[in-house]
Amino acid sequence: MKFQLKTILFLFIALATTGIFTACSEDDDLPNGGKPMISYIRVTRPASSDSLITKAGQGAMIAIVGQNLQNTREIWFNDQAAFLTPTLITNTTIITRVPSNIPLDIADKMKIVFANGEVLEHNFVVDISEPRIDRMQSEYVNVGDVATIVGDYFYEPLTVTFVGGAEAEIVSISADYKTLQVRVPEGAQPGPITVSSNFGESESNFWFRDNRNIIASFDVPGITESTSGLWHGPAFIKDNDPSITSIDGKYLRIIQNLGEWAWFETYVGPSDSKAAVETKNIPADAFTNPGKYSLKFEINTLADLTGAHYRMHMGPKMADERGSIFYNWQVNNINTGGTWQTITIPWEDFWKANGSFSYDANGYGVSFHFSGPNAVNANFALDNMRVVPNVNP
Repeated sequence: MKFQLKTILFLFIALATTGIFTACSEDDDLPNGGKPMISYIRVTRPASSDSLITKAGQGAMIAIVGQNLQNTREIWFNDQAAFLTPTLITNTTIITRVPSNIPLDIADKMKIVFANGEVLEHNFVVDISEPRIDRMQSEYVNVGDVATIVGDYFYEPLTVTFVGGAEAEIVSISADYKTLQVRVPEGAQPGPITVSSNFGESESNFWFRDNRNIIASFDVPGITESTSGLWHGPAFIKDNDPSITSIDGKYLRIIQNLGEWAWFETYVGPSDSKAAVETKNIPADAFTNPGKYSLKFEINTLADLTGAHYRMHMGPKMADERGSIFYNWQVNNINTGGTWQTITIPWEDFWKANGSFSYDANGYGVSFHFSGPNAVNANFALDNMRVVPNVNP
């Protein structure tokens, strides 16, 4: 009996010992002894798969390469969790995206949490973008009124500064950080605006109250007089209107119901008229490098301009050519709802549509008129037409 007990005990100990050695042997056979590790991080584009990285921008897709990663349950970049797809997790690779949300606690660390609670940290920087400024809803806004800036990465806290050093009051920031509204301060001067955050600052390529190269301000002295040389326009140029507030002196104000193919002239003058005085402001470089410039103006509509064709002629032979050579601005459902908005047209398109006329320091004739296949209720104001560079020098 004693012999049997000793035999059983011996076998039990032998089996247990064998199990221990087997387990140790299995762990020893795994890379890094079975413990998770990160070898490197790379981009996921096949053409750049050998590009190793230590930082990435928000939303970037990355591949984490290492060993024993199959039991990953969470990945954190700073204090923001990344989204994980189980099928993109293997023992040697995890593919995920850097979170787009802004971290509150920036440690420049990536943390992987495994099923058994083990945590693996790795140095990794999330490259948070500086503000990006694309455009303003209107580049002309009066002091005290709200200006809308469109772009991206408008992360608080923000500072918006105008030329002259005046800082704007932040009114609102959209939930997607793409739209910023500010109140225009006293002392704001024409020029680029600067938006600053904790992650950098950017200067706009457009100018606030852009006063460069204006070709139709409607403020030329004597332009509303019969002696101005304009064929049409003096009767439509106003100082103000009960429905539309001025943003910069006089503006063109049109109220007219137009039938199909109606011909209605809003601003017409030959090269020796007051209309041509400001067309001299088009820089010679705009004819040498037309793709580097835009034609801009502000418009304020009180009714849909859907389907309207606004024919815009400019050149040295206005009287002879305006009926057949023109840029056809086919308005696509513009209704600004009584607010001013900036319109941008590629200058190269406008110039080529007008026969690629040559530079002339004396200016050009103009003819802006409606004519098209659709009836339209033209109820709008227009101001500060200009030819300006697309980027700052």
